[in-house]
Amino acid sequence: MLIPSPTDLSSIAPEIVLAVAAGVLLLVEAFLPGLRRLLAPITIVASLIAAWARFHFPLPGVVWGGLLSIDRVAAFVDLYILAAVLLTAWMSGAFLRRNDVDRGEFYSLLLLAAIGAMVMAASVDALTLFLGLELLSIPLYVLNGFLRGHAISIEAGLKYFVVGAFASAFLVYGFALMYGMAGSTRLEAMGQTVLDGGGLSPVMAIGLAMVVGGLGFKLALFPFHAWAPDVYQGGPTPVTAFLSVVPKGAALVALLRVVDGLDLLRLSPHWVTAAGIIAVASMTLGNIVAIVQRDIKRMLAYSGIAHMGYAMVAIIVAGIDGGSAVLVYLAAYTLMNVGAFAVVALLSEREDEPHLISELAGLGWTRPIAAFALTLCLVSLAGVPPLIGFTGKFVVFRAAVNHGFVWLAVLGVINSLISAFYYLRVVYVMYMQPLPRRAPVFPSERSVAAVAVVAALGVVLLGVFPMPILEAAHRAILDLVR
Repeated sequence: MLIPSPTDLSSIAPEIVLAVAAGVLLLVEAFLPGLRRLLAPITIVASLIAAWARFHFPLPGVVWGGLLSIDRVAAFVDLYILAAVLLTAWMSGAFLRRNDVDRGEFYSLLLLAAIGAMVMAASVDALTLFLGLELLSIPLYVLNGFLRGHAISIEAGLKYFVVGAFASAFLVYGFALMYGMAGSTRLEAMGQTVLDGGGLSPVMAIGLAMVVGGLGFKLALFPFHAWAPDVYQGGPTPVTAFLSVVPKGAALVALLRVVDGLDLLRLSPHWVTAAGIIAVASMTLGNIVAIVQRDIKRMLAYSGIAHMGYAMVAIIVAGIDGGSAVLVYLAAYTLMNVGAFAVVALLSEREDEPHLISELAGLGWTRPIAAFALTLCLVSLAGVPPLIGFTGKFVVFRAAVNHGFVWLAVLGVINSLISAFYYLRVVYVMYMQPLPRRAPVFPSERSVAAVAVVAALGVVLLGVFPMPILEAAHRAILDLVR
């Protein structure tokens, strides 16, 4: 029986803080419903305390008997996850009250999902990785269907549940095959098995393919992407903002640990070919299909598929260059996407209606702050300098070129040019088209607008001064790549 040591307990202090806060939120909802306006502030405070705890306590490395690695990579990812929780909670209060679903369980589920993502990103064992995935996924099934009076929200929750069940089945069966070959659930032991065998055996290759497929569902990579547009469109917009960044970040870091642990770049050329095809197909399909979308949430869903294709390029490279590029890209993608969805939440008349791009006509002049924040986030997503989106893409493509994958970098740049069309189309509609005859009545919610402004400022400041985030990512990845 594993008896946790004080080091074990202090290493998961942030998760303990979030778990306690989740319980407090449920108690407030059950016994003090008159204090519902405090639900979002409690969640925000809990995320800040958890962030403080992560950097207050030492980073001991491998803990809990080898199940988790609380290193600088985990700390970097935890900070990004907690930032996403804070911003999501900040924009959710006014949004939920507007839709008459301001309930404590929303914030509690949000915190539990964050715990799952943090466990998943720190896992160096297949068992804890799977447990983290489930703890992340199950709250999100509920959150996507949280608008119970809207059929489209219930549909989104059901679709995400069905796809998530398939993803979990793929992942656990893949790890079962790899465990059968390695005799251990530790990623390090699986990597040693591959090294001793001089490459991937057929059974190990099948297991790895299923693990990549299971994580590919969470990343919405081609050909595991079909769920994303419907779930993004139907889910509550703050949930969609959270869903678009946190599960993907946790899955990317988990995949990075698997790829580095198995040393796939050196030992398996077939991995490079297969992963390269997935990356290029995701970039190309996501960008081309996004062009024809008329709903901005569906457009951002296909945009997300393309962006995970860019991130997959860094996963292929792995090592110090690829790993640090993944971390930088996660930070950039979080700010850009959360900011964009905050504006979508602010400029949405009804959640059960399509979020048409055409309804944004003229908002550059009637809602200048929100429109400008959305413009900055979209232009950054397109990779225009000097914003953080350009920095994220630059470090990914530089890593690819430095390791001989020039073709991946060239195709990535071409896809970035394609993406500029549909991002700038939204900007054109906001500033160049007149208001429709019946202008939509959008709410005026300062908290949601504040999230958009904060994210937009982050996009600009980290783009103009990228060295702190680049150096932090480089230092962090040294703990993963020895």
